[in-house]
Amino acid sequence: MDDNTPRFEPAARIGRHPNQLAAEIDGQVVVMGLAQGKYVGLDDIATTVWHRLDSKPTLSELCDGLVRDFAGDPAVIQQDVRDLLGRLHELGLIVVENAGERVE
Repeated sequence: MDDNTPRFEPAARIGRHPNQLAAEIDGQVVVMGLAQGKYVGLDDIATTVWHRLDSKPTLSELCDGLVRDFAGDPAVIQQDVRDLLGRLHELGLIVVENAGERVE
């Protein structure tokens, strides 16, 4: 793991990067990172995750809420969320804070 790869610990706070643009089109979000000029279209569940990042939840809070709302297997949801957050981080779209360390 390199220095720019965040550790998605349960207590890690995750929020949207300030240098991104997002637009909702037909109920789905498209996000572009201004630094890299790359964008991604989010499906329904990823759009739900994106909206929840507005409150800068911890990974645990985010996953617990999704388990409640979608009644899925907690282990599967947590892995899917970690995978999504990893992709969003690679594109420069989120910020992760672990124990006071901010990884953009």
